[in-house]
Amino acid sequence: MAQQANISLRRLRPIRGGRAHAAYNPCVTISVLGIAGGPRSGGNSETLLAHALAGAREVDAATELLRLRDLAISPCICPQSEDCMPTGVCTVLDDMQGLYARLRAADLIYIAFPITFRGVPAQTKAFYDRTQPLWIRKYVLRQHLRPGRDAGRALILGTAERGDATEFDGAVQATRSWLVSIHFREAARLLVPGLIRATDVLARPEALQKARELGRRLALEAQSARAAAPDAHEGERQ
Repeated sequence: MAQQANISLRRLRPIRGGRAHAAYNPCVTISVLGIAGGPRSGGNSETLLAHALAGAREVDAATELLRLRDLAISPCICPQSEDCMPTGVCTVLDDMQGLYARLRAADLIYIAFPITFRGVPAQTKAFYDRTQPLWIRKYVLRQHLRPGRDAGRALILGTAERGDATEFDGAVQATRSWLVSIHFREAARLLVPGLIRATDVLARPEALQKARELGRRLALEAQSARAAAPDAHEGERQ
């Protein structure tokens, strides 16, 4: 998984996981898009994300990891230019162009970030802003972002140095708003304060285990939902 994440965006491929146990359905494959929003390689939020994705692979979900710091994502030029207003198509040519389809196709999104000034890091905010074309498609052009499927579900993973309970509020609110705009919704969150050094979360085994459990549970729930309505999802794929 670590080697996979270091290659270029255009070469990223889903990674299949191992078998699991109760309630596991080998006939249903769920896609999980993991998004690491932190600036540090192997930082606390990214470590939580790795455990969440590992949990999803326990039930044979197909996972993909995107590290935003390794991608060229320019700031959004809307609303000043309004380039995406007529069509819902972004005119800025960079790595973001390869992410729109991934966001729309994923069954689950696991998004992880450290808190910076009570918000998300700069590269994560730029990523959120650049999904403006999807917002346009949904709210202005009235297009279905996920035809034949309900809103996708998401896991929010956050880390912070301070232990203040309000430290995560701004970042979580921004992330929840972003998820709604791309037709996803928050299904679970894990917020871990008091992490100062880049590897402090390794000394918090309960947090690592919780991330793994949440990652596995959301994948299992998505499996169950897919199995209950396979025709609708298959129609969307065609």
